[in-house]
Amino acid sequence: MPYPSVLLIKHLEAKYPVIPIHSDEWRKTDAIVVLACNYFEDNDLPFVSRWPNCSLQRNLHAALMYREHSMPIFLAGNILGSTDKYSQASHNKYFFEKMGVNSADIFVVPKGVNTETEINALVSIINGRHISLVTSASHLPRAVFYFEENDIQVLPIPVEYLSRKNAEPVAGLPNAASLYRSERAIHEYLGIIYQKYVR
Repeated sequence: MPYPSVLLIKHLEAKYPVIPIHSDEWRKTDAIVVLACNYFEDNDLPFVSRWPNCSLQRNLHAALMYREHSMPIFLAGNILGSTDKYSQASHNKYFFEKMGVNSADIFVVPKGVNTETEINALVSIINGRHISLVTSASHLPRAVFYFEENDIQVLPIPVEYLSRKNAEPVAGLPNAASLYRSERAIHEYLGIIYQKYVR
């Protein structure tokens, strides 16, 4: 159902405020970190269609930040698909190069297959920098926890909202968008439970 699914994810998405690109706040950090989502290795698709929405929004927002104020960009992510040839980090590097980011400002570690291992890989090359962390709004609570656990100071930069900032109760029939929104929320809540109580 539409509204229950919004309520389910809104608690996660509302944890950190939106940081506008024109804000001076993120310019005080030392680097931009963009967490990987996915990429379809299918050259028959148009370039923009090879990126799921989570990847496209994370990367595009970070590229726009860089255009406003250039600083190092850090990327991680190993090969994910069983038939893939290249790492998620290398695909994301290519995205940023296409968007005009200087290759010398892109730092890649092709390791990590989930949030925890990706962040562990990034920590090894971030070297204590204060970072602007760009990822999906619902993903930030979990991601910030892992960075702060490794003594990395983080400014959360939320993107890819699946609920509106001012959601009002509405009646509606079940739909695929609501199912996806619920699935994403449950995935994050289960990840938080694992993070805090299981590992």
